[in-house]
Amino acid sequence: MERSNPLEDAETLTELLLEKPQERFQSFFKSNKYRQRISQMSLSGATSLVLDFEDLLIADHELAEGLLEQPEEYLGYGDNAAFDQLQIQDPEYADKIKDVGVTARLRSLPFVTPLRKLSSEHIGKLVMLEGIVIRATNVRPLVTDAIFRCKRCNDTIPIPQTGNFLTFPYKCTNPTCRGSESFEFVPEESKFVDSQEIRIQEYPEELPPGQTPRSLDIQLVGKDIVDVARPGDRVYAVGIVRAEARSYPKTGKLRAFSLSIDANFVDTTGKEPESLVITPEEEQEILRLSKDPWIHRKIVLSIAPSVYGYEHIKEAIMYLLFGGVPKHLPDISIRGELNILFIGDPGTAKSQLLRYVPRIAPRGLYTSGRGTTAAGLTAAVLRTETGGMTLEAGALVLADRGIACIDEMDKMRPDDRVAIHE
Repeated sequence: MERSNPLEDAETLTELLLEKPQERFQSFFKSNKYRQRISQMSLSGATSLVLDFEDLLIADHELAEGLLEQPEEYLGYGDNAAFDQLQIQDPEYADKIKDVGVTARLRSLPFVTPLRKLSSEHIGKLVMLEGIVIRATNVRPLVTDAIFRCKRCNDTIPIPQTGNFLTFPYKCTNPTCRGSESFEFVPEESKFVDSQEIRIQEYPEELPPGQTPRSLDIQLVGKDIVDVARPGDRVYAVGIVRAEARSYPKTGKLRAFSLSIDANFVDTTGKEPESLVITPEEEQEILRLSKDPWIHRKIVLSIAPSVYGYEHIKEAIMYLLFGGVPKHLPDISIRGELNILFIGDPGTAKSQLLRYVPRIAPRGLYTSGRGTTAAGLTAAVLRTETGGMTLEAGALVLADRGIACIDEMDKMRPDDRVAIHE
């Protein structure tokens, strides 16, 4: 076995560090895993390439550090390198999407930043957040390259667009026009991308005692990440933290800024039962368990095992989790959902049983009746910053096709309790 020369290893490492980030990204994309992913892009018509952060951390630690500290610059290097590699592997498809380019999307950062810990030190950094989606706007086209036509000479002027408001040209560039300042926007020749805004909130079960849940707006840009999540979904989002000040017409911008996220990647963590993909190994395990004569009792005892006794209550919870059977009769349809009401003395673990159910249900939510309003349970109409109106989902809407666990129903006002029935 040949021993490596330490001097040669040091020289190779120095050459790697001296390489530009784009070249280091391209050498990373030449691995078998990512060559295969790039080859599959043309089959699915994709314009984005998903990178696992763990792979990058193992392959090039310096590059991974750069992405966390200077994400905007390094993601640009990643986009260019991915497109260069696509040109090598599939030049026809690369030529087809050259106007759009390839977007590198990062998945699974090694640590999750809690919404409560997000602060000014994170501005401009790459973070991963987890939460439940409480609001999602409609998908709207966002202009990236706007074309303006001069009303005097009919010349067109392209202006790249950033920020929330449309940027017009300062004056016409045609020398015969004598600096006209009158323009009209030409949407037919401009470039647009799909965009959406979602709002995520802390998980209700992770709230500190007596605290209200924090929420954060996330901007989604790109046809592959819009409409990925809907209200009620539990998601994790990787993105760049932005700070934005609200501006007023006469007084200018405020000193206090609000934080938001420009999402690079979004994925749902909780899936609907119908959309869960069961592997062959899991299927074999389910079939094996179905033949166990004691499976009924084992499932009952596995619900909140730290709470002693209450086998009849745990059995009812088991039936609730599995769901009933809907009946479709010629004239009416009978729902298959089951409902349970716990009534008992204080300190008998009612709340603990309630809190346990959303942890194991595919789509579950826990809320307390104390301080809950009818709008908080169903839906509230809120005004957006742009002047429009949006519908924000309440607890019962978020738990749709799942399980809503409402604690302390006796503390609710009668007017709000009626909202549950309606």
